[in-house]
Amino acid sequence: MKKTLILIFCVALAVAAAAALTSASIRNADPVPENVRSLLGQRCAACHQGRSPSGSLNLEPANIQAVIDAPSRQAPPLKILDTADPEASYLLRKVRREKSIKGRPMPPSKALTAEEIEALAAWILGFKQGPAI
Repeated sequence: MKKTLILIFCVALAVAAAAALTSASIRNADPVPENVRSLLGQRCAACHQGRSPSGSLNLEPANIQAVIDAPSRQAPPLKILDTADPEASYLLRKVRREKSIKGRPMPPSKALTAEEIEALAAWILGFKQGPAI
């Protein structure tokens, strides 16, 4: 009986340690995959970077953490990147040029291609499975 309790305790301790290590590695991982980093850099960063980004929205990869689950300034009921409801993410709705969005669609000069929108959508929808943040 004593050996069984020790064995159960050791297994529980090992499971807890593995969960803690996995959680730490997720928090320390880069939240922006290379294809999305490139997309944001090429199509968004010209306006959404630096100390005074357009719409006060900095989309540089180092600042993505700040927009995850943050409310949109243009549509406060919506989140910029919504981990609970990725399809409702305001950023995704803006680049899809949905009619219900406030302000101009993004990017304003030339719409993202279907492939670019799909890459962004796949990344945002991936938060539902557990973001790498």
